[in-house]
Amino acid sequence: MSVKRSSHLKLLLSGAAACIAGMGFTSESHGLATWFGPWDYVLRHDDEGQPQAAFARLRGENGSLLWLTCQRFASEPDQPSVPFTTVAVAQKQFLGRSDPNGRSTVYWFDDNSPEVGHWIYRDRHGQIPDPAQVRTFVDKLAEAKSLTIELSNYRYETQQHAFRLDPKDTSNVADRFRKDCAAILREKIDDSSLAE
Repeated sequence: MSVKRSSHLKLLLSGAAACIAGMGFTSESHGLATWFGPWDYVLRHDDEGQPQAAFARLRGENGSLLWLTCQRFASEPDQPSVPFTTVAVAQKQFLGRSDPNGRSTVYWFDDNSPEVGHWIYRDRHGQIPDPAQVRTFVDKLAEAKSLTIELSNYRYETQQHAFRLDPKDTSNVADRFRKDCAAILREKIDDSSLAE
C-alpha cells in the first residue's frame, strides 16, 4: 500500500471515529438536527454556510448504533478537507483494530441472502469505507424492513446486531442523505427519482 493511500485511509478513519464519538449530534458547529421517526439526522454547515457534513443515526438492539456519514474532513486546520462517506456500526464490546484491508463482515437485509464486505474495525465499531459500497448499502437500506450485521472481534468471534427499519422513515432518510451528500461532495444528482 502506498504511503499516500495509507495516510488517506488514516484520515478517513479518524474522521469517522470522530463522528461516531458523537460530534455530529451537538448543537455546535452550525448543525441542524431533524428526526425521521427513530432516525436522528444532522446536517452541519461550514462558516460560509455550505454543507460540510451529514450524519444519520439509528439505535439498534443492545445499545448498538447504525451511522451513515458524509463529510468533508481536515485533520489539521491548515490542511485541505478530504471528502468521504461511510456506513458504520458502533457497539459496546471491544472489537480491536483490523488491518487496512479490513475484516470480513456478514450482513443481510430482511430475509435476503447474506452479503460479505471488508469492513475496517477500530476499537468498538466497524465501517464500510468504500464510497461505491456505501452508496449500494444506502440504496438497499432504503427499501428494507430489517438489517442484521455480524461484527467480529479481534479473535474473529461474531456478534450479531439487528436494526428494525420503518421503510417510509428509512427511505426519507436515504433520500435526504443522498441529496445532502451530493452537495457536500459537490456532485450532481438526478432529483427526478427522489422524493422532495
